[in-house]
Amino acid sequence: MTIKQLLDMPIDKEKSRCGGFQLTVKRARNTRKHGKKYLQEVLLLDSSGEIPSEVLLPNYVPLQNNININIIVCWLQPGEKGAKLYVEQWSPVKWTAEGQANPRTNYNDDMQYGEPLHIVKSKVKMHLVCAILSNGEDPDEAFIDKWVDKIVG
Repeated sequence: MTIKQLLDMPIDKEKSRCGGFQLTVKRARNTRKHGKKYLQEVLLLDSSGEIPSEVLLPNYVPLQNNININIIVCWLQPGEKGAKLYVEQWSPVKWTAEGQANPRTNYNDDMQYGEPLHIVKSKVKMHLVCAILSNGEDPDEAFIDKWVDKIVG
């Protein structure tokens, strides 16, 4: 689905509910708290046009400019200057070595604990090193890596 096709739909949550397409973040703006999650204002685009949008984020890891996202669930809602896209579910587009988007990637593999796994592991490692140093001991890399793997699972 293109942005032009989206804009031709009625501005109604039930009538315009859709998904299964890819858009590019042209400009990412403000992020604000929305219950336990966050909403970020972005401008999404494709070859047919642009649309102001609000993207629901599971945690405070804002979207960046010029990235592609897979839209899983979205709908149109009234905005200040016409229709605004509300993106409830999305996933980042992962790229293969050949530079093609890989649609069969399981995005939840990297998103355990609400953040990418390598970030979670680095945070756990940092806290382990701090704890070892506070006890006046010298951290052993193999020991720390073993405990990071046990903690993260």
